[in-house]
Amino acid sequence: MKNSKGGFLLDNEQDDARLLKQAKQIEELKRQRLKQAETLSQAPHFSLDKSKNPQCTVCGSMELDLQLLQIFKVPVCRKCKQEHPERFSLLTKTECKQDYLLTDPELKDSELLPHLLKANPHQSTYSNMMLFLREQVEAYAFSEKKWGSAEALDEEFERRETAKKQLKNRKFEAQLKELRKKTRSNIWHQRQEAAHVHSFETVSTSTPTTQMQKCSGCGLQNEVEIF
Repeated sequence: MKNSKGGFLLDNEQDDARLLKQAKQIEELKRQRLKQAETLSQAPHFSLDKSKNPQCTVCGSMELDLQLLQIFKVPVCRKCKQEHPERFSLLTKTECKQDYLLTDPELKDSELLPHLLKANPHQSTYSNMMLFLREQVEAYAFSEKKWGSAEALDEEFERRETAKKQLKNRKFEAQLKELRKKTRSNIWHQRQEAAHVHSFETVSTSTPTTQMQKCSGCGLQNEVEIF
């Protein structure tokens, strides 16, 4: 066994490039989370003068949620965080892209939108899960820097959905046209095959004046008279 600091590898796995790459990925993802954890472990400096300390933006309490304060720079207590999910709940990267139509470069810009890192629950080698504060996401999405308002975001969403439906319909029409073309071609071939021309060959002579003939293609037999 070998400790790769990202997991243990068997001796015969040490030279496997894929496994080594996965181990490095896991180690790097852990390093990123540990770096953020160090930031969270550093308690903020509070003044003896209570009036100078940050207070909850909702109720004025000084018992703040340190995670929101240190990562998102938002002073709010845990009680208000739970009571106001429409402001202080955390959104995944996928939700930000689907619901607010934000882009990857915008979400990766920690100066623009701070985010909390967590281990990906689906696979250890996947990128860290990025969580964003709803209040900050909506403030940026509804600002003039992005969509301008919630109504403008809804209009853009409808426009994209309409464009998707139109593209889907065009693809369906193209596939239907191709299917009709193939169907017509098959029908033409079937008709050509149906237009059979008999090719008779003499099978036997029943009498001096009659013969039995058989089609070499379909097997049809006829008795003909010899003049």
